[in-house]
Amino acid sequence: MYLTRLMYVSELTPGVDIDVPQILESARRNNAKAEVTGALWFGSNLFIQVLEGGRRAVSSTYHKIAADSRHGNIELVECRVVSERIFHKWTMGYHADTGENRSRVLRYSGHNELIPREMSPESLLGFLSDLNLSDKHY
Repeated sequence: MYLTRLMYVSELTPGVDIDVPQILESARRNNAKAEVTGALWFGSNLFIQVLEGGRRAVSSTYHKIAADSRHGNIELVECRVVSERIFHKWTMGYHADTGENRSRVLRYSGHNELIPREMSPESLLGFLSDLNLSDKHY
């Protein structure tokens, strides 16, 4: 089994309401069964997510997400074989769009505003990894 990391960006489909706690509960339950770990950022109607695990499990999880009507303009940022997990402690870590979390954006971006489509895969992963190291996970 190849250990794989996949990262994507998507936008909340206009007019769709979401229940973040319910999404997290479902993701954590399903990811635990599939041995998938990762992290999710949601804010300003934008999702950034990293999935890690076996190639088949990560691929299956991503295809379910891509088919979910809550996601629009989904863009695969990166998918690659890796030697270790960064988010191994979290079946799905969550980071909200808070002032404290946004204060980290400039370290990884050319902007004060989080614009993931203008960030390299390395910068996006660095941003989420940095958030993962903080004491605040939901």
